[in-house]
Amino acid sequence: MDIPPPSCITYDLITEILLLLSVKTMMRLKAVSKSWNTIISDPCFIEQHLKKSLQNPQLIFVSNPSSGVVSFPMHRLLQNPSSTDSCHFRGSMNNCEVIGSYNGLLCLLFKKNGREYQEYQFVLWNPATGTISLKVGTLKDSYAGSSFKFTFGFDISTGTYKVVALAKKCKDEVRVFSFGGSDWKNIQSFPLKDHQINDGVHLSGTINWLDLSKYMQEFNQYGWISNHIIVNAKKSVIFSLNLSTETYTQILLPSGLDEVSMSFPPTLGVLTDCLCFWHDWKATQCVIWLMKEFGVQESWTQLFRIDYCKINHLRRRSYMLGFSIYPLRPLYLSKDEDTLILAEYINCPAIIYSKRDMRVERIRNSHKMSWFTAMNYVESLVSTV
Repeated sequence: MDIPPPSCITYDLITEILLLLSVKTMMRLKAVSKSWNTIISDPCFIEQHLKKSLQNPQLIFVSNPSSGVVSFPMHRLLQNPSSTDSCHFRGSMNNCEVIGSYNGLLCLLFKKNGREYQEYQFVLWNPATGTISLKVGTLKDSYAGSSFKFTFGFDISTGTYKVVALAKKCKDEVRVFSFGGSDWKNIQSFPLKDHQINDGVHLSGTINWLDLSKYMQEFNQYGWISNHIIVNAKKSVIFSLNLSTETYTQILLPSGLDEVSMSFPPTLGVLTDCLCFWHDWKATQCVIWLMKEFGVQESWTQLFRIDYCKINHLRRRSYMLGFSIYPLRPLYLSKDEDTLILAEYINCPAIIYSKRDMRVERIRNSHKMSWFTAMNYVESLVSTV
């Protein structure tokens, strides 16, 4: 039976009240009242809710492949690093991996091994609403061929979610699959084929790969000769694929940056809706850059230069390489650009680092998870269809 709202309460006021509620609560209300179901299901309301949710960013992890994912609101982690205040979304993650998150949807990759080939399929899952799409985008890859790197993104011009498949070895095969379509589309091949390429990063309707031009340099460190890879930053560029036009542009790294060492590989990411680039420096510091205006080299800004000793960052010792550094990964940057959440290597707790007072705190909670694999996430009502 429908529950009519009191006559003194306007539609706009009901909408404002509903926008304050969690997705879980709204999904219950949809079953209570036809009028509430109409409001909550309206595309304009869903868009309003998404914009509001973007102001409360979260991180999401696969905690246990058999039970689902866990999300943590950023503001609560910053207020209380030992907080266990999280949301557990149920759903089997067996035999699949999360390749991306956008607008509250997770893109899941399922792999199936055949005798002569490997088969890939994809689904969209909204953990907050519990809805999931059918498996689509079947792609077969022969074992004799080149396996793929997959990146999930969003075409702003058409409102379409897409998966980009880049052949790992030859890079002369790039395919795009659009959710809502049926077939993979071959697009222009990758501009460079013989360089090392990072995993793709989605930002504002583009997929971005860091191309690393590398060479070996021998030098004496800690009393013995060792080989360390040094990246020639002048020859390294970012290749950006526009998902609307399906064309590439090149983005240069910060000017004046000649070489960066590779105790861990230089990497791309996204912080505060800006392209982020970080690298190791002589196994002593992690340097983090932010591109304030996408595509403009002059807008690169060096935000952090973090001494490993100040955060008690782990080092590993190798007979062949001497000392090397476990990778670091920036996860979240506060709006005032002072506080950073960093993930250490696979099984380590994350770090909260304050630039202003050099404060370091470690995030500890009861969930067994890898902070290094965390993804940006927002709760939403966006449909998986």
